[in-house]
Amino acid sequence: MADTLYSQALDTDFDVWNGYTIVMRWAASVLTLPTGTIARMRAYFEAGAAQALTVSKAYVEHKAGSGDVYDFATTPRQFLFSGSASKAITAGTTEVTDWLTFTYDKTTDLLIAFYAGGGVGSDMSRGKTGLSANIIEYYFLADEAATVNKSAGYNVTASRLQAINKIEVETASGFFFLFQ
Repeated sequence: MADTLYSQALDTDFDVWNGYTIVMRWAASVLTLPTGTIARMRAYFEAGAAQALTVSKAYVEHKAGSGDVYDFATTPRQFLFSGSASKAITAGTTEVTDWLTFTYDKTTDLLIAFYAGGGVGSDMSRGKTGLSANIIEYYFLADEAATVNKSAGYNVTASRLQAINKIEVETASGFFFLFQ
């Protein structure tokens, strides 16, 4: 059975992100942490109401203990959409990734990075401002979604969520129970 780690209705179309890597960071303190060991995760991505969003690739990992605040701790795990790395999300809709194996430690900040590569005049996402200061968006004009130690110079917007409207997890005990 899935537990919701984070959920937020998105209400505003933001920018055209073609060619950008966007890194979303959630402090553990803003997540709804289930009992038990988190073993699997999936994410929901929402396109803008007026324009499609192509998620060319998306990754998850813990935040690094040193380096830039948007760096992964180690090689990230890749989200897939029905087995594919890329998904063109129709304007006004949300798409969910496949489940991936990921053991979240529940104490470190969580990072999800994605690259928007749909082409000129595309890649608008829904977003939300005015959130907790422990939800932070970083963005950079380059394809660095899978990069562990990203380039210096990412732009930052605190208290703003971009494209990801829900994160679900399954605990090791819940996952085991489902497949007994």
